[in-house]
Amino acid sequence: MEHEIYQFLSRLSDIQERTLAVLSRKQELLVKPEHDAIAAIAVEEQEVLAQLTQCLAQREEILVAARQQGYAVESIQTLCRILPVRSECRHMVEESVRRSRLIQSQSLTNWVMTQKSIIHLSHILEIIATRGKGRPTYHRQGEKESGSTGSFVDRAA
Repeated sequence: MEHEIYQFLSRLSDIQERTLAVLSRKQELLVKPEHDAIAAIAVEEQEVLAQLTQCLAQREEILVAARQQGYAVESIQTLCRILPVRSECRHMVEESVRRSRLIQSQSLTNWVMTQKSIIHLSHILEIIATRGKGRPTYHRQGEKESGSTGSFVDRAA
């Protein structure tokens, strides 16, 4: 079983490194707003996602095999703690966990950058739609909308 774990962790390591590379490139593209390149990187993201899905299936196979051998485990990390595996495998698990955290952090960063871009574009569209003239959110009853200040509190107060 140690051999299967080692192969799995080696493959996972390669895929995680590729994932980090794709996410880093995407972040660079989000900063430069190169829309064609961002669309092109989506293909790479799909490939990485497919590989990660295959790794997930392989992980599940290893865990099922371990359960059939009498080990009640829910993760490769726990399995490596129980089995008499080489310290190299334990180190690979720790590195995999570290890379997973980096991937989560990088993904969140990219998501935040994307949301900021969407908000920025929304503001630009609003400026275009209103021809640069702000429309009030609230207006007093009977008052023309164009003469309204949009203030929440009456100016006399």
